[in-house]
Amino acid sequence: MTGPSSALDAVAAASSGDAVIGPALEADLDAIVALESDGFDDGRWSRASWADALASGRVRVLVARAGDEVVGVAGLSHVAGVADLDRVVVRSDHRRRGLGRRLVLAGLDWADGVGAGRVLLEVDATNAPAVGLYERLGFVPVGRRPGYYGPGRDALVMELNRAGGGQT
Repeated sequence: MTGPSSALDAVAAASSGDAVIGPALEADLDAIVALESDGFDDGRWSRASWADALASGRVRVLVARAGDEVVGVAGLSHVAGVADLDRVVVRSDHRRRGLGRRLVLAGLDWADGVGAGRVLLEVDATNAPAVGLYERLGFVPVGRRPGYYGPGRDALVMELNRAGGGQT
């Protein structure tokens, strides 16, 4: 497991819908890397990046399991009271079922548990489903990073203020 243990482990591992969300294990690395290929045409995280995340004490990697298969992953990091939602990937045949939302909510619970008052993320400004999800969860745009995802592909920087406790 990665990151501090909390009530998240018990709560997020409870099943609702077609998948169970819980902490990732080092043994999940191959499945997580496979999700990257399914989820992104470019800008994929490397195997080494995911291995580092799984080994880090300040990163929480959550997976969604449908049976024995890893069908979603989220990675969050935490430094000095700020959490970053670094990555959310849901396998294409499990999208549009609320799994991304559940992964983000489990990550926000973790962020609360480590005392993060703010959560930041970057999302491809053209990824309307993801932007809409984050807006519904209370994230607001706070900036733009031109060319972050390559020429003509800007990142929208979004923030969720959690100082008053999670309210999603």
